[in-house]
Amino acid sequence: MAVSDTVVTYSWAFLAMYLVMIAGLGYWGWQKTTSQDDYATARGGFGFLALGFAYAATVASGSTFMGMPGMAYDMGFKAGYYALIYPIGAYLGMMLVARITKKVGDEAGSQSIPDFLGDRFRSPTLRLLASFIALFLLFYVMAQIVAAGHMFDTILGLEYEVGIWFAGGLLLLYLTFGGSNADIITDAVQGAIMVGIAILVFAMVLTGWGLEGGIGAVNANLEPAQQWDTHTNPDNPTFASWWAILLLFIAHIGFTAQPHLGNKFFAIKGTQYIKKFMLTAGIAGMVLPLMYLAGVLGAAQGIEVESADAIVPVLFAETMPAVVAAFLSVAILSAIVSTADGLIIAVSQIFANDFYRKTYVPWKGGDPSSKAVGQRALLISRIGTVVVTVVAVAAVMTPPEYLSIFMWIGIGGIISAYSGPYLIGSLRESTSKTAALVGFVAGFAVYFAIHLGPQMGLYEGLYPYNANPFAATGIGFLVSCLSTVIANQFTDPMPVDTRNEIFRGSTELSDGGVVDDD
Repeated sequence: MAVSDTVVTYSWAFLAMYLVMIAGLGYWGWQKTTSQDDYATARGGFGFLALGFAYAATVASGSTFMGMPGMAYDMGFKAGYYALIYPIGAYLGMMLVARITKKVGDEAGSQSIPDFLGDRFRSPTLRLLASFIALFLLFYVMAQIVAAGHMFDTILGLEYEVGIWFAGGLLLLYLTFGGSNADIITDAVQGAIMVGIAILVFAMVLTGWGLEGGIGAVNANLEPAQQWDTHTNPDNPTFASWWAILLLFIAHIGFTAQPHLGNKFFAIKGTQYIKKFMLTAGIAGMVLPLMYLAGVLGAAQGIEVESADAIVPVLFAETMPAVVAAFLSVAILSAIVSTADGLIIAVSQIFANDFYRKTYVPWKGGDPSSKAVGQRALLISRIGTVVVTVVAVAAVMTPPEYLSIFMWIGIGGIISAYSGPYLIGSLRESTSKTAALVGFVAGFAVYFAIHLGPQMGLYEGLYPYNANPFAATGIGFLVSCLSTVIANQFTDPMPVDTRNEIFRGSTELSDGGVVDDD
């Protein structure tokens, strides 16, 4: 369904204002970016409030604002198990690792999560393996580009194939020069706006917007299989059983291990702000997934769309004044961009920092901390930003069916590999380098065997894991963590002197964990 010409006109006007805003913020970020570390992390550059909203917006992504409503449009209230469970797992994981990542990463000068793992375990091998696996973030980038393309198609009248290139250009407008400073400040503004929109959608569903009878009328107008008393569906791999739903929660505990999220911890001004940051991010992050209810409301109203993922802008266009619908739709477009920018920065750092500065330079006998190396790494970062964006856009000329599931092809591999070394290594100082490597390899191998292999057509696999990346990731997460713990019992623990050097400023606990001494 095409929106009215009036909505399109207003949407272009709001988009023009948005472009001016991000160009200005990009210039601000460029002025604050004088080194590779500035570009990669914006280290210590932000307070808890801005960073909390930026983190929540980055976690949410185009999946929350379009993919989950799209799933809810097709599946009904049961999609809420995904929308409402994932932030609980994701922010639980954040609370486990944020403080240690900030403290240890700042001490070591880590510029990415693969870099942090290499510094934490004094293992160039682990850094290199983690960097290769981090390239799976490209699937995540592609999913955001697809979401943006659908928005351009729906609210601005651009063909999808044109819209995705427009979205790529929009990202490069401020990322290429502003780096992480521009990424975080734009994400903070977009995150605050999106919290307001999610609350609005929640109120619309409670009042039965466009229907008579409140939320009860919304439920009554759905197909029986979509109503709130239908919880599982054996034919739907995502919600095939309660076990699959539990694994969805478990998978998200490791969600914060993704490089574009973990590197946000480096940007906070100091560890004394960590608690306030986590509280801000957690509250905002719990509100944003309420966007899934827009899909439920659209289905209840009988709105027809060519693509389920486009239900949010179409719902706004059909049920609200043109100027309001246009503003809300452009705000959602900006929120989608808020995840894509952080992802692109994270992928560019794989090449600039992890492959070049921390691997190639030492291998050639150079000094990775030299000014010349830093300037070359900064150049590689900016070139990498352009290349990653162009590749991501070119790869999604034909869009996938469900964004939420497509992007998890990459997310699942990263979480399955990283979770043992990152979570167990953050909680237990004594975790050995060998145990971390065992957990890394075991988690990814299991995820590949039960999900990626079947997805690549190598063999059929076992249902629902062959078709359910969340359940497969949940198992990969458990295997990675358990194998790290078990391997640590049969390997020599990290020497005390090394642990003290890595965890400088921390106090050891009797069980091998750490607490902050602030």
